[in-house]
Amino acid sequence: MRKRRLLAGALLALMLAPGTLLRSQVRAEPTADLAITRVADLPAVTSEGGFTRGEVWQLDSSRIDFGGYSALLVLGDATLRAFSDRGRLITFATPGQPENRTVKFANLWNRGDLSNTVPDIEAATRDPATGDYWVAFESSNSVIRYSLASEYIRSRSPPSWQDWPENAGAEAMARLPDGRFLILPEGDSNGLLYPSDPTGEVAPQKFRFTIPGGYDPTDLAALPDGRVLVLLRKLDWALPPFATAIGIADPRDLADGAVLNIDVLVRLDTILPRENYEALAIAGVDADGPDKGAVRLWVMSDDNLASFQRTLLAQLVWREEPADSAHEKAREE
Repeated sequence: MRKRRLLAGALLALMLAPGTLLRSQVRAEPTADLAITRVADLPAVTSEGGFTRGEVWQLDSSRIDFGGYSALLVLGDATLRAFSDRGRLITFATPGQPENRTVKFANLWNRGDLSNTVPDIEAATRDPATGDYWVAFESSNSVIRYSLASEYIRSRSPPSWQDWPENAGAEAMARLPDGRFLILPEGDSNGLLYPSDPTGEVAPQKFRFTIPGGYDPTDLAALPDGRVLVLLRKLDWALPPFATAIGIADPRDLADGAVLNIDVLVRLDTILPRENYEALAIAGVDADGPDKGAVRLWVMSDDNLASFQRTLLAQLVWREEPADSAHEKAREE
């Protein structure tokens, strides 16, 4: 990823270097080797910019293949599936569920023509109707479609992805409610909007995107109305050395060659422990009751296999602020 390239040669880069190691492939197997504990060192502020912090958990495991999670899916039955930048995935119940639910670690070993490439997964999205999901690989600038059971369906290295830097390519991807796919790279300001499955022979629209405050996109999640929430990150002189935010953009009427503006909604460092948050997923929208319209989110961090970082999983609830207030915050950022 670009953060490693930017820090190359510095002491901080040396501390992060273990995160670049590849792990040997293993068979998918059920295991209970996952500890989930509540985090106590939380900021005093619990709400900011319409976002309210829920519980925050730290995930730990003694397995050598644990860590480095950069993408997250909600499978619809109180189950999460996280993907690492070493081609690993873990499927587990959301915290608070019965303790006897199975945790499964697996490896996406079948990558078709891409099986001999580095399995650097940075983004994932799914079709809630079929359960099929897509994962984007940054190192090979490619995308693969799998079934819910992680059966290989099809892969592609789209020509329009090949101009992106090898370590700063497809970082964020979301399937929109109308079936289109939005792709944002980390090391470029040119994004892509596909009319359908990007593993098929389809040509995308091209557009530019802008983000205030020096942030880069690390993940996307589509709202039911077709807008997207964007997880954002930039380097910061702190420990861990990352500042994180969530922005919003509206690609519904995005034309070829147009500009997609991403407005910052909240700086997550104000309400969450500082970490390298790279994964964002929408759990649902409250349909009725006192929280009608509230969006429930999960964010997850990539620990880079560094001793001073953690794999954190945080709940957030977003209640959209009036447009005038949100635009004022975006200008301040």
